[in-house]
Amino acid sequence: MQEYLTDDFQKRLSIINMPRKESRYFFFRMACPLMQIRLSQLLDLGQIPKTFLHGNPHIDNYVKTFTGSAMLDFDRSRVGPYCWDIIRFFISLSLRREDEDGFLDDEVIEHFVDAYITHYMHPEIPSKQLRLLKSIEPEKWQLTTKDYLKANKKWAKKMRDHAIDPKNPQVGELLRHFIEARGKGNLLNDYRIDEVGLVAGSFGKLHYIFSLMPINADSHKDPIMLDIKEVYEEIDNKFFYSPTPHHGERMILASKIFADGLEEKLGSFTYQDKQFWGRQVPSFSAKVKKYLDVEEQVDFAYTVGSELGKGHRKGLVDPSHPEKIEKDFTDHFDKYVKIATFMTYEFDLAFEALKRQIQLNKKFRVW
Repeated sequence: MQEYLTDDFQKRLSIINMPRKESRYFFFRMACPLMQIRLSQLLDLGQIPKTFLHGNPHIDNYVKTFTGSAMLDFDRSRVGPYCWDIIRFFISLSLRREDEDGFLDDEVIEHFVDAYITHYMHPEIPSKQLRLLKSIEPEKWQLTTKDYLKANKKWAKKMRDHAIDPKNPQVGELLRHFIEARGKGNLLNDYRIDEVGLVAGSFGKLHYIFSLMPINADSHKDPIMLDIKEVYEEIDNKFFYSPTPHHGERMILASKIFADGLEEKLGSFTYQDKQFWGRQVPSFSAKVKKYLDVEEQVDFAYTVGSELGKGHRKGLVDPSHPEKIEKDFTDHFDKYVKIATFMTYEFDLAFEALKRQIQLNKKFRVW
């Protein structure tokens, strides 16, 4: 349990004023690398078949846009033991149940198994779409990027709240590198930089948010918003490692494996010795914000099971032997469920200990 209490203390102070469920889930999101360390203590990861992992398949990362729906956010994507994605997802799903007692129902686990095996064995079958988001349609302000900017929603507001000079030479250079890296024409022939914001992400990495306007005022072209950010560069170890030297390339490869075609205008590059990754910000995106009843957990389990099964097959380190994961899944899946259950309970204990540690520190900090 101590692994969860050694991260950057200042980052964790914000959870003290959140409602319990929200703060617990926020702590879970922060604890991803720590959970990998803990998993390596509970399992012999060297004996488990490796594949390209999503890396962080949790409920807040499931998104619906105009181009489809899938588990996105590939900051933590790496090559590693396939069971990591399964265990991380199960803990996520358990923490987002309406009922906080216990772990996932057998029915939820069974639907995950069915979906994972079916799509691992037959990756040509399309992944299932989440019912919870099927009926969600864009609001009027989400129909175009022009409407989105006018409404000053989420990314537009972030950009304007943290505005920097769009004529700053460094800003122009950053965008030029991104366009050149994509190798698909020069956006600046048709668009100009209108606004730029520099925003710190959830875990400290900087995002440059661009608003590009058509040069021709009479053009019917929609404005474009871009999110260009510094990438995570976690150190490789014997269990988890990047399959590419550039971490932006790693994220693009993960996107093609787990959500092919969903993210638009992807690009990666290095600028001033820092690695960057970029994408177009969709004007419409929807996530599941609620806590889930059993039927909704079943839906989520089958949907994500289909995506992970399909993605793990496509990302195999040794594609000539797909039966290795199939056999390991058959032989050891029950053990992985037990590990996920244990890690969920242990995580809850660590969360309560952390809250008390923060409360104690605040109460007696004058000492």
